[in-house]
Amino acid sequence: METIKIAHLYYDLMNLYGEHGNILSLTHHLEEHKVRVITHYLSIEDDVDFEKYDLFYIGCGNKEAFDLARRNILKYKKEIKKAFTNKKFFLITGNALDLFGKCYHTLEDQDLETLNLLNYESYEGNERIVGEQVYQLKNMPHEIIGFVNRNSIMKFVKEHHLFDVVTGTGYVPQSIVEGVRKNHFYGTYLLGPIFIRNPYFTEYIIEEILKEKGLSYKPFKEETETKAYEEYKKNMLTQ
Repeated sequence: METIKIAHLYYDLMNLYGEHGNILSLTHHLEEHKVRVITHYLSIEDDVDFEKYDLFYIGCGNKEAFDLARRNILKYKKEIKKAFTNKKFFLITGNALDLFGKCYHTLEDQDLETLNLLNYESYEGNERIVGEQVYQLKNMPHEIIGFVNRNSIMKFVKEHHLFDVVTGTGYVPQSIVEGVRKNHFYGTYLLGPIFIRNPYFTEYIIEEILKEKGLSYKPFKEETETKAYEEYKKNMLTQ
């Protein structure tokens, strides 16, 4: 049996909106494909061996949690770049996305060091961006639904975007694109948790993981998940 090893980084700090649910969803769908899943929950007191894992996940946290995670993750800068180059999977949601750009600019005019893995800059804003979102992933017929609650924006983005905006906010207000996708890095400010609320997107990610492992993918039949998705989307679009 094939094994997928997941590192849920800063699970205790960056779990503001129940991001643990994303790991549960991924685990469930991988196990449906007869894949053994081993998840390690790691935080600032742990030493992380990035070579051991196939997938890394980080969720959303408040300002204090974000800065604790930011200071800690910098010591793994070289290891993270190597994992990224080796096309390991990174699934990043909420303000954890701000950890991977060139810099994080605060309202106090501080330029905080970040991983400088991807080509964009993050800026702390004066106002929060809050609300339901509807996005579209290229070549996927089902919309992506979710929620954002953030006060950071991305500027000078030179990476490929992940989603097109149907309704809501992209990198900045009025932007028509959102998120970052490169190699096997998938990053978005979208919350939800995103994989719980979007079974079709979850299966898209599962298919990509299986493909990288040389395993076959079979379409899923989770009627409860798809019915909940369709009902929520219908209510959102008719409001």
